Amino acid sequence: MAVDVIGLGFAAMDIVLNTEDLPKEDGFSFVHRERLLAGGSCANAMAAISRLGGASGLIAKVGDDHYGRFFVRDLQASGVLSSGVLVKPEGTTLHNFIAVTADGQKSIFSHLGDSLLSLTEDAVSTEMLTGVRAFYNEMIPAGPALKLSRFCKKSGIPVIFNLQVGLGFMALCGVSRGALDEMLAMCDLFITNGHFIRELAGKDDGVDAAHTVYDEYRPPLGLIVTRGAKGCCHVHENGSTKLSAVKVRSVDTTGAGDAFSAGLLYGRFVKGFGMKEALWFATGCAALKCTQAGPRLNAKETDILGLLERQ
Repeated sequence: MAVDVIGLGFAAMDIVLNTEDLPKEDGFSFVHRERLLAGGSCANAMAAISRLGGASGLIAKVGDDHYGRFFVRDLQASGVLSSGVLVKPEGTTLHNFIAVTADGQKSIFSHLGDSLLSLTEDAVSTEMLTGVRAFYNEMIPAGPALKLSRFCKKSGIPVIFNLQVGLGFMALCGVSRGALDEMLAMCDLFITNGHFIRELAGKDDGVDAAHTVYDEYRPPLGLIVTRGAKGCCHVHENGSTKLSAVKVRSVDTTGAGDAFSAGLLYGRFVKGFGMKEALWFATGCAALKCTQAGPRLNAKETDILGLLERQ
C-alpha cells in the first residue's frame, strides 16, 4: 500500500481525565469522565490525514502491553498503514495522563515507557518511503529519523520536521544538538511553536527568534510557528505571513497542533495547495479539532472546507 505521507515520531496512549478545573498545588479536582484514547502527536497527525481523505503511514515502536495492543488496533481502524509500527516484547508503551477542563485548558503527565526510543536505525528501511510524497518526523527517536531524512534528500522527497518538545526533553530522548542541527539543515519545512522557537534561537521575542532560525537554516518551504488561539506565522524567503486562528467554541485543545500539522500536510502534499492555501486549511483543521473531545481530529475534507466557508 503506497501512502501520501509517512510519519515517524510520538505514538502513545492517552488517559484523558475530564475535570472542572486544574488543581493548584496541594489542591484537588473531581474527575467527571475518564477515557482511554490512542494518541501521540505523530500518530494523531497521520490518523487525521487518513480521515481527511489521504493515505498515511506511521513508523514507531510500542510495547506488547495492553496500551500497545490497543494503539495498533486503533491505528488500523483509523486507516493508517501500521506495517512500520514495531512491537517490543515485554515493553511498556508511552502513555500520557491528560487532565482537561470544560473550557479546553489541560495539563499532561507523560510516562515515556521503554519502547518508543528503542526503535533503531537498523529497524527502519528506506523501502518504507517508496512512493511517498512527504516524510514527516519529530526526531523521536533521532537515529531512524535522520537515516530516512538523508535518503529523502537524495531522492527528492520533502522532509517536514516538527519540533514538538523543548530542547531539554529532546536531550533526555537522546537527541544531541548536533543531530538537531543536521535535521534543521536537511528539512524542507520546519514547524514548531512560539515557546520552542524562542528557546532554539535564545531570544525573548518570538518574531525575532523565528527569523533568526530561518536565516540560519533556510528551509525551502519556510518555517511555521504555531501560536495557539493567535493563529500561526509563516517565515519564508519573502518575509513572513501571519494567519489568524479560526474562531470556534473550544471544548478541548488537546491535539489542535497535531490537527494543524495534518491539515498542512494534507493540503500541501496530498491536494497540492500552495503554502498560503494549505496554511488556511490547516487553521481550519486546528479549529475544528478544538470543538471535538479527545486528541485526534475526526473530520473529512468537506467538513474543513465548510467551516472555512462559514468564516
